[in-house]
Amino acid sequence: MGLLFLFVGKGSFAQEGEVLPAAIEPYAIAISYHQTTNLIFPYAIKSVDRGSGSVIVQKAKGVENILQAKAARKEFEPTNLSVVTADGKFYSFMLHYSEDPLHLNISYTGDDRIKFANDAPSVKQLEQESWQVRGMPRFMGVQRKAQEMRLQLGGIWLSENTMWYKLRLANRSQVDFRTDYLRFFLRDRKRSKRTAMQETEVFPSFQSVTEKVNGNEQSQWVVGFTPFTVPPEKHLLIQVGEKGNGRTVVLPVKSKTVLRAKKL
Repeated sequence: MGLLFLFVGKGSFAQEGEVLPAAIEPYAIAISYHQTTNLIFPYAIKSVDRGSGSVIVQKAKGVENILQAKAARKEFEPTNLSVVTADGKFYSFMLHYSEDPLHLNISYTGDDRIKFANDAPSVKQLEQESWQVRGMPRFMGVQRKAQEMRLQLGGIWLSENTMWYKLRLANRSQVDFRTDYLRFFLRDRKRSKRTAMQETEVFPSFQSVTEKVNGNEQSQWVVGFTPFTVPPEKHLLIQVGEKGNGRTVVLPVKSKTVLRAKKL
């Protein structure tokens, strides 16, 4: 009896260093047949498993962190839903039917931030980062002057998904400069007489450019791109043009200058 008691006793306790399993309590969520419930997660959704076909779930179109849930039929038996997100976190839900759910949009992020497919930042995020770039101190002095205009590159910064260029356009004349366009393009540094000049335009995902730079004044511009580098045999040209085929300033930027970008 003593030996039996000892054996059972040892089996009743975890070994030293052993992690005991912990129960994960599911979130209770009400969903409806006529309405869609949106679950917003802090990271992209990587895996979804529903307990039965009585519910319909899908990721919101073009968005990585919003899961939409709806009842496939009315008054279904309660069922579970499991979600795994990109940060490795596991979410467990118990879904039950309600004709009129109290909450249709539920966030687990602490805010309502949306993560777009392919990690594309939202307009709100780009605007916030652009203002942050405006406040950053200049650490580059690449510039070009033409026709009483001066275009200067003050710095390049990198956020998680965007490469930011901070420009300053100064008007040294009395005549207002009315902006027609701002272009960024890659061009061969050298070319053979037998070959045409190769040129590739780089299009911004965000830009803050003023329509007019008054005489004897200057304007600060912030432009964002999907991050890119410049091949050694090419250089980046930043071109600003005035309306009416007026003044034009072209600022060449070397490949090694782009690689000096700092973290935002």
